[in-house]
Amino acid sequence: MVIPAVKWRALTSRLRRLNPRVVDVGLALGLCATMCVVGALYRPAGWQPFDVWAYLLTGLIWAPLAVCRTAPVPALVLVSSAYGAYLALGHFPSFNLYGPMLAFYIVATVKSPRVTAAAAVLFGALLFYSGEVAPEVPTVVAVAQGVVTPAVVWLLGGLSRQLGRRNQQLAHATEQLRREQEHRVEHAVTQERLQVARELHDVVAHHLSVISLQAGLARYVFDSDPATARAAVDTIGDTSRDTLEELRRVLNLLRASDTPNPLPDAELTDPAPGLAQLGALVERVRGAGVEAGLEIHGVVDDLPPGLQLTLYRVVQEALTNAIKHAAPCRADVVLRREPLQVTATITNDGPITAPRSEGDYSSGGHGLLGMHERARLYGATLRAQPRAGGGFAVELVVPWPSHPAPRGDRRRSQRHQGE
Repeated sequence: MVIPAVKWRALTSRLRRLNPRVVDVGLALGLCATMCVVGALYRPAGWQPFDVWAYLLTGLIWAPLAVCRTAPVPALVLVSSAYGAYLALGHFPSFNLYGPMLAFYIVATVKSPRVTAAAAVLFGALLFYSGEVAPEVPTVVAVAQGVVTPAVVWLLGGLSRQLGRRNQQLAHATEQLRREQEHRVEHAVTQERLQVARELHDVVAHHLSVISLQAGLARYVFDSDPATARAAVDTIGDTSRDTLEELRRVLNLLRASDTPNPLPDAELTDPAPGLAQLGALVERVRGAGVEAGLEIHGVVDDLPPGLQLTLYRVVQEALTNAIKHAAPCRADVVLRREPLQVTATITNDGPITAPRSEGDYSSGGHGLLGMHERARLYGATLRAQPRAGGGFAVELVVPWPSHPAPRGDRRRSQRHQGE
């Protein structure tokens, strides 16, 4: 009967989970019973019958193997002594010879070479004596048996010890790889959380700045200029809806990984802001009191979504800072696609001074830091500094080689100028 591979793997896996001491006891009892049955049934002429002493000594030969894993040397001495007495009483060697052999093999697998050498002398002497008490075995064979057999068993035990050591090293390396994998996963999750935090900062900082300024304008002209106040309220409403939409998109990314039943796919796959939304961004900025203009030179539609998001967020952060610190002013956004790089330049002419540190230029202390982090993702260069003639300038240069575009596309330029 052939055991299927699946059942065999299940059986071996179940055996590995057994207590080793229980296995040793069961093996010792099973072998002892087997040798007693063989001795009782097999009675060669010229040897003592398998009497009570034979049963008792057979038990002493195999019983110590139950503790051979924890005390290999004492077990070998006890087994060898019992087997020597068994031979001295004139009993046929039979299969009881494998008791000392198994005990010596265990010593060779767990003990040092010095201890194993002493055990090999004891085992070899016992084998020589076993051959000498058998009349049909020549002395030369008995000597060879006492020398060759311990050497072979010692070699096999050494190979087993090396295999066990390598298995331990492999298990240690596997555990280390598992811990490193867990660390990498935790690091990736942390980076993802930081990315989400940057997204939330960019969304909230920009839109709430527009809402705050429009609310102040509406309050100021509420009685004197109702039309302007109504336009400001409309802008607040539109900006609030955009804010909620972007917050929903970002938070849905978290829900998708934290809950077993995520929201429908349509709610999780809304596109992230890209260069196509720059026009709407500029329109919102104009409504906040900044005369903004947008120029796009070259073909930028084929840029990767991640790079488009980075460019969008840098422009958004720079315009948000202009609203907070320089309005009313004029701000210009110029996006240029060149053969070896993509450049985004955002300038304003407001009365702004240089920040003392990167954290001073944006509320919460993360404005320029967030832009620098985004720039590092693409090996880009970000410069943010006051202009010589007044105002502030932010320039992002992303090395991004492009394939030559058709002649007409290279001349393409989109302009969205403020009226």
